[in-house]
Amino acid sequence: MKTLVAYHKQLGDTLLLQPALAKLAWQDGGPVGLATRPGFADLVNLMPDVHWVPLRPAPAVDRLLTYDVGDRSSLVSLWVRAREKHLLIFSSFYVRFYHRWIFDQIHLRNQEQMYRAFYFWSFTPGPVQGQFEPPVLLTPPSGWLPPEVPTKPFMLVHATSAWQRKCWPASMWREAIRNVYQLTRLPVVLTGGTTEWEKRLCSEIAQGMPEVINFGGRTSLRGIMALASSAEAVFAVDGFVSHLATAFRRPCLTLFGPTNVNHWHFNAPTTCAVYPGDEPGAAKGRKITEITVAAMLDKARKWLRRINLAS
Repeated sequence: MKTLVAYHKQLGDTLLLQPALAKLAWQDGGPVGLATRPGFADLVNLMPDVHWVPLRPAPAVDRLLTYDVGDRSSLVSLWVRAREKHLLIFSSFYVRFYHRWIFDQIHLRNQEQMYRAFYFWSFTPGPVQGQFEPPVLLTPPSGWLPPEVPTKPFMLVHATSAWQRKCWPASMWREAIRNVYQLTRLPVVLTGGTTEWEKRLCSEIAQGMPEVINFGGRTSLRGIMALASSAEAVFAVDGFVSHLATAFRRPCLTLFGPTNVNHWHFNAPTTCAVYPGDEPGAAKGRKITEITVAAMLDKARKWLRRINLAS
């Protein structure tokens, strides 16, 4: 292994790093290592030519690239033995005096309105083969699927996010799911995070809806990755699961509230972004509840026809 990357952000951000890792692997002619949170190892090991790397003993590599300025990644960068160490960051505003001591080179580039995965890929130094491709993951083992999942085709709805302000209320999801079910006749597997408010939201959505199988708060990382890779289509709020759908090449409709659509959405025939107003890059002050069910369903109908799940 010639190259090690250090990155300690959330799951979705880590997944969006995959095209940059693929670029580095092509340059090296072999796998690259990723030093990130231990709980992310199953995600990392689904990335082609990428290995999750433990930090004991200290890895020794030709080059280290670090894509965030957080304390964890800075300490890892100090710990790792490398001939050259690079820090890649949005702005000099985030650079501290000790970064100049740890790293041989500090690269600065503003993301502007670029899709985050493209930003990482284009910012990564060195030659590249071909054009940018969005994140891709290997198919998870079938044993990762929760046993209660229907054997027939299903839709996945991931209704929650770590940020509560990015989530639709239960009443809006219920109305949307009821209408989408009438269009597709596909059962809905409902997922959400493990906090109490997320489990409560999923319970409220599923109550009295026989077409919904509620897994809210009951899926592991392996489980949610297997579900996203197996679904006929995915409905999600902006976050990790929408990025998973892209990486598994599953059709996905994503609801955006107070986040920049340009940064977090890959525009493709099988994807659909729903957001308030007319400007995808204007996120400040925007609320997800400004998206009406009618507006969402209008886009959903067109998208479902495009992916051949509705007539």
